[in-house]
Amino acid sequence: MLGLSFLMSMTVFGQGQILEDYVREGLESNLSLQQTELELRKSQERLQQAKAMYLPQLSFGASYTRAAGGRSIQFPIGDLLNPVYDALDQIQGADIFLTVENVNEQFLPNDFHDTRLRLIQPVFNTDIKYNKLAQESLLDLTTLNKEQLEIELANDIRQAYYQLIQASKAVDIYESTLEVMNELVRVNQKLVENDKATYDVIFRAEAEQAEIQSALINARKDERVIQSYFNFLLNRDLLAEIVVDETLIDFQSFQSLDILSQEALINRREIKQLNALVSTNENLIKLAKGDASLPKVNLVIDGGFQGFSYSFDQDQDYVLAQLSLNWNIFQGGAKKSKIKESQFELERVNAQKEQVKDQVELQVITAFNDYNAALESVEAAQARELSAQKSFNLVQKKYFESQAILIEYLEASNNYTTAQLSHSIAQFQALSKASELNKIIAKK
Repeated sequence: MLGLSFLMSMTVFGQGQILEDYVREGLESNLSLQQTELELRKSQERLQQAKAMYLPQLSFGASYTRAAGGRSIQFPIGDLLNPVYDALDQIQGADIFLTVENVNEQFLPNDFHDTRLRLIQPVFNTDIKYNKLAQESLLDLTTLNKEQLEIELANDIRQAYYQLIQASKAVDIYESTLEVMNELVRVNQKLVENDKATYDVIFRAEAEQAEIQSALINARKDERVIQSYFNFLLNRDLLAEIVVDETLIDFQSFQSLDILSQEALINRREIKQLNALVSTNENLIKLAKGDASLPKVNLVIDGGFQGFSYSFDQDQDYVLAQLSLNWNIFQGGAKKSKIKESQFELERVNAQKEQVKDQVELQVITAFNDYNAALESVEAAQARELSAQKSFNLVQKKYFESQAILIEYLEASNNYTTAQLSHSIAQFQALSKASELNKIIAKK
């Protein structure tokens, strides 16, 4: 049995509150939105990383070297000093001065260590500034993507809910028509029993009864399919119960077309995304220009211990401060080419933005006119249903009094059923058009 509950009164829920609760549930549970939320968090972390580049970086490093062989320097200090020391010892008459060996020192340090803390503080670096600005623009893009997905999902949920109510209405209409056909079969059987009609009226009524039963089966099938799709959008069990608010028919009034167009141009995510993309490309151009014409300056401070034998004492401790400057003066024209590339991309995005603005205005005009036409169709369908109902009531009364033939009765019944279905379809098409217009002007 289809898991649908019907709400026939507004004493508990406000107009459309059930639907809005479903929209909220869908936005919270949708898997695509959850993935977009993770992308947003990644963009936030990338921005945090870009900001961290302004702060000093502290690192620890240690190295120990063992070496043998290689180039060496020879210094004959023994050959220079020993004759002098010998002469002094002879003058003094005693061995006072020790013999000095010649020095043979290899270039590769052996048993040497360097253990230090290094602090690097950027002093002037345009890359850091414009990289941060670019990451902020990319974060804006990710946020706008998430908002756009929310708008589209909310519209999909509303559209599916309208289809579900329309399907349940169709089931009600066919069930009501089937009751009429059942009554017609019963009346015709009585007429035949009383010799007031022949068996053909029973057969004709039963054929019509079977046709309505077939239509009812298809309507219930459509209802189950739409129910599963609606639950799919909400990431729920596909057979979960759905509360169908049949009091939802309330047509929204919109402002003038000019105001809607202005609102869409301000709120549409596509335009905001292109604005963010323009900002990103402007920052990339500034980044390329800064890299081409400005140096990078860093302050580097090392503090630690350095010397032979792995020990830490006052003879080995040291502090070293450096101010480094790096300036890329020439790269074979690559810098200018990169700047031109970014400028071309900026021009392309600006042209695309103007095109999107025209498309948005056209979408607003189309959706606005579609909604007004749908409202007019509702009025026409309502009038048709009222006329068909009056006609059927009249023909039904005449038929039961043997003043009308069966064909007239069936025709009036079919016209009334068709008019009810057309009125129901027109109502929910109008609600659908209103939801579509809200999506186009970027309202959830």
